Amino acid sequence: FACSWLKRLYRARRRAGAGAPVTFLYLRGQRDTLLQPMATRPGHFMPVSLLDSQLATLEPPGADERHVVADIEQSPAAIVRQLQASV
Repeated sequence: FACSWLKRLYRARRRAGAGAPVTFLYLRGQRDTLLQPMATRPGHFMPVSLLDSQLATLEPPGADERHVVADIEQSPAAIVRQLQASV
């Protein structure tokens, strides 16, 4: 499932309660790339005005956290293929 575990502490809690190994899929992107689709979805629960605070809060996964990184500059199909090959 998808969610916003921006902080390392949140991810640690998820891992501790999972009962099995957890691999996080980290979709990495630049602010402008993230902003583009957000600007075209009026009324969405995540307004554009929150993007900067979310990015400021973000703690990317560390080397000790099991994760796969995909760059969102790729097409959705390429991202899916990369993630499928990695897990």
